[in-house]
Amino acid sequence: MRANGIKALEIKNLEEEIKIELFPPEVKNIVSAPPPEEKFDTITAPVMGLVYITTPNRNKPFVSVGDKIKKGSVICVIEVMKVMNEITAAFDCEILDICFEDGTIVEYGQTLFKVRKVGAPNAG
Repeated sequence: MRANGIKALEIKNLEEEIKIELFPPEVKNIVSAPPPEEKFDTITAPVMGLVYITTPNRNKPFVSVGDKIKKGSVICVIEVMKVMNEITAAFDCEILDICFEDGTIVEYGQTLFKVRKVGAPNAG
């Protein structure tokens, strides 16, 4: 009946009468809370240049998603006019996301990493 848009059907003869009515389904008013937003801090580019998560003399990235790093640890390098500038963590943190492609240009202030502070009260 729903597929054909029929809301009621009535059949009568001399002896009997049958009536079928289609009622809309009961809609329950369910209010769900939105999922909590994950709180994170960011580490941004202090200069414009080519950013690298690894360098030719290293065989592995400085950091990967999930790594817990200490304040002062090198997390990437940004090349400016053929000079490699080491970018370090300003606080103990866990890497949640790497927000750039290796070897691409980043702008001043662009987010490089999403991180969660580690060891701080109410981190986030």
